[in-house]
Amino acid sequence: MIVDAHTHVTTDGQWFSTSFDASETCLLRQMDEEGVEKAVVIGLPGYISNESINDLCERHSGRLLPVASFNPADYANSQEVSREIRKQLKDEGFIGVKLHPRLNHYDPLDARVFALLDEIASWPKPLPVWIDTLFYYPGGVLKKPPVETIHEMVGSYPGITFFLSHAGGPDILRLSQAVRSCPNTYLELSLTLTRYLGSSVEMDIRYLLRTFEQRLVFGSDFPEVSLSQARNAFDILVKDAKPEARQSVLGNNFCKIVLQEPNQ
Repeated sequence: MIVDAHTHVTTDGQWFSTSFDASETCLLRQMDEEGVEKAVVIGLPGYISNESINDLCERHSGRLLPVASFNPADYANSQEVSREIRKQLKDEGFIGVKLHPRLNHYDPLDARVFALLDEIASWPKPLPVWIDTLFYYPGGVLKKPPVETIHEMVGSYPGITFFLSHAGGPDILRLSQAVRSCPNTYLELSLTLTRYLGSSVEMDIRYLLRTFEQRLVFGSDFPEVSLSQARNAFDILVKDAKPEARQSVLGNNFCKIVLQEPNQ
């Protein structure tokens, strides 16, 4: 089974001010063309509502998997965050929640982020957390560099599974070393697979596919990256890896972590 762990779909098919087709029709067609059995569809705070994600995934139950989004910076304090995350996401059928510090302009080490993680960690079955790891945005000043920030977050919550969306981009090798001792953490390869072909990051990904394959998860970042682009890039980079690495990254790792079932 092949699982794409990072896609987006909008209700009108528009993707910001671009020509990308973000419709469910386009995603499902690309899944059929590339043999992708399941795809995670992720909300974006202020852009793609959790309600629309739920509706979409209910229409395609078993094939599309809903990940909600949440913006801690929308709330005045930690108490409001804790209350709202319980109200909006607990027992609502989502398989995870996405944090997007860059899009929503906040520091990942903000106290409200830790209030969210405290709340999720207290649940009998904590939701996995997808977090966009490309933290930099115009005017933003981080308390710590990205790799150190991520290490602090994932190390503080060993009971929460983290998917590090885009795998830190150019920091992927340093990030893999930082989280190597954190078995709750996985590098999700969307965007980085395709954006950095031809750079030194390509060599880093090839190296990790040989040495860190049990902690990597395939993703495309549809619609900005098509499923065929992501699959083609992955096929190029995985050639030198051990044979079992291909299926581990394409689906086995995700199935064991989130679906809690062996891949077929």
